Amino acid sequence: MLVYDIVHKIGNEESQGLYQYKAMILDSVHGFIPINAGEYWILQTPFMRRLHNIKQLGANYLVFPSAKHTRLEHSLGSMHIASRMANKILNYALSEHNSKLCAALFTTCNEKAYNSFIQVARLAGLLHDLGHLAFSHMIESGIKNLLTYSNEDNKISEAVSAKLRNILSMLAEKGGKVHEFYTYYFIDQLSKMAEKTEFSLLDVSIRAAAVSLFDENNKDVLDELNLTSEAARIIKSIISNEIVDADRLDYLQRDALTSGIVYGNIDIDRLIYGIKLAMDGEKTYITLDMKSMPTLEDIFDARYKMYKSVYFHHKSIAISKSVEKFVNGLADEWDNVKLDLYKDIDLADFLNPIILSNAIANDYYYFDDNEMDVIIKASAIKGSTQIKRWALSLLNRRELLPISVFKRPEQVMIIASQILEKLGKKSSGENIRKLVKGIDRDRINDFVRKKLNIDSAKVDYYDEEIISEDKIMKISNIFNWKESMYIRSLVQIGSIPVFLVYVYSDEENDHINLRNKINEIRKSVSEEISNVFEERAKDVD
Repeated sequence: MLVYDIVHKIGNEESQGLYQYKAMILDSVHGFIPINAGEYWILQTPFMRRLHNIKQLGANYLVFPSAKHTRLEHSLGSMHIASRMANKILNYALSEHNSKLCAALFTTCNEKAYNSFIQVARLAGLLHDLGHLAFSHMIESGIKNLLTYSNEDNKISEAVSAKLRNILSMLAEKGGKVHEFYTYYFIDQLSKMAEKTEFSLLDVSIRAAAVSLFDENNKDVLDELNLTSEAARIIKSIISNEIVDADRLDYLQRDALTSGIVYGNIDIDRLIYGIKLAMDGEKTYITLDMKSMPTLEDIFDARYKMYKSVYFHHKSIAISKSVEKFVNGLADEWDNVKLDLYKDIDLADFLNPIILSNAIANDYYYFDDNEMDVIIKASAIKGSTQIKRWALSLLNRRELLPISVFKRPEQVMIIASQILEKLGKKSSGENIRKLVKGIDRDRINDFVRKKLNIDSAKVDYYDEEIISEDKIMKISNIFNWKESMYIRSLVQIGSIPVFLVYVYSDEENDHINLRNKINEIRKSVSEEISNVFEERAKDVD
C-alpha cells in the first residue's frame, strides 16, 4: 500500500485497528463511538459487563444524586479519545515522511504495524480501569489498610492473615494503586480467554495493551505486532501522562456532566488537532502546537475546579472515610455478613486477584457495587454494633458520616495565608504549602480529645494535592504547559495540599453527641490551627 493511501486511511477517525467495524455505541459525552469486532467480543465478557455495575464516582451520588455513571461508560470514552489521539499521532508521523519517527515506533513500517498501534491504544483505553472494585476509588484505602494491618487484628485467624500478607506482597511487587493491581491480573485472564477466539492477534493485542499500561519489558509481544518499546511508551502516555491524557479528558467531562457541574467543557477537537510527535535523542514524546494553548488552559482550569468542587468535596471525602471504616470492619465480620455467592471463601481468597479473576471469568461473583450494597445491608441487620454503625452511614443515616471540620477544601490554606499576612510574611504558595504540610496532627488529636471530653472521639485527616507539581515537572516537555503563565499559577495553587479534618466515633451515641457540638468543634479547631500556623510562620522567610 502506498504511503499516501495509508495516511489517507489512518487520517480518517473511523480507523479502528486490526478488525472490521462491528457496531456503533451512542455516548452521552462523545456521541457515536465506533466499535470493531474484536472489541465487541471483549464487551461481552464478564470482565467488561461487571463495569456496568461499578459507579465511576463510587458512592458520590449521595452528594451529587445524578452522578451514577459507570466505569464502562468511562472506559468506552477513554478508548474513543485514545483512538483519536493515536490516529493523529500516526497521521502526523507518516505525513511528515519522518523516517526517524517511523523507525522509533515500528520494527517494520507497514500497514500491520500502523493498525496494531491504533488497536493497542484503543485496548489500553478500554481496559485501563478493568480492575476497579466496588465503589471505585472509595474502597481502595480500606483494602490497603486491611492488607497492611491484618496481623494486628486478633479477630483474624493467622491463616487468613498470612494470605492477606501474601496479597500485600503481590501488590508491593506490582506497585501502583489498588485498582491497577487488580487490572493487571484481570487483563491477564482476559488475554487467556481471547486465545480461544477466532480473532487473530486479539490475545496478543490485549497483552500489548498491558505491556503499555504497566511499562513491562515484553519484546516478544510487541515484535509480533511490529511495535517497539517506544510505541508502547507513547501509548502509555496517551492513556496517562499527568497533564492531558485520554483518561483525564474523558472523566473530567463525564463527571462534570453527570454531577451537574459546568467546569468540564473542553474543546477536544482543537486539542487533538494540535497534537504532534517529537523526538529528543532516541526518545519520542507528545507535544502540542502553541495555538492549542487556550484549550490546554481550559483543561487545567476544569481539573482544578472539578477536584475542588467534586472529588475533594468535604462530604465526598467523608463518604470515602465511611467506606474505609466499613471495609476494615469486614475483616472481623466476614463470615457473618458475606453473601451466599461466596460460599466457603474467606476474606483473603475473596481479595486475591488471581482467585477473583477466575471467579469473574466464570460468572461466580464480581465484587461490584451490587454485591457490596447487599453486604452493607446485611451488615446493617446482622452485623455487630460497630460495623452496623458504619453500614448505616452508607445507607440512610447521613448524620453518622464522619463530621467535617472544614467545609471548603481551601479553608486551611486561607487560614495559613491570613496568618502570614498578619505577621508581615509573604503569602506565597510555597510559604502556605510549608505551613499546611507542617501541621502537627498529634497536637490537633490531643486538642480535640481534651476539648470534647468524649473518650471514643477520633480525628481523621485528608491531605492531598489537586495537582502534583513534582509529577508534572518530571514530564515538562509534554504539551508545553510551561508556556502559559495561567497554567503555571494553577499548578502552584493546585500543589498546595487540600487539608481536611474529620471527627467521628465508632459508637453511634457518642457520634451523635459530636455532631451536636459541631459548631463549637469547628471554631475551636480553626483557632488551634491558627495558633499552630502562627508558631510555625516565625520560621518562614
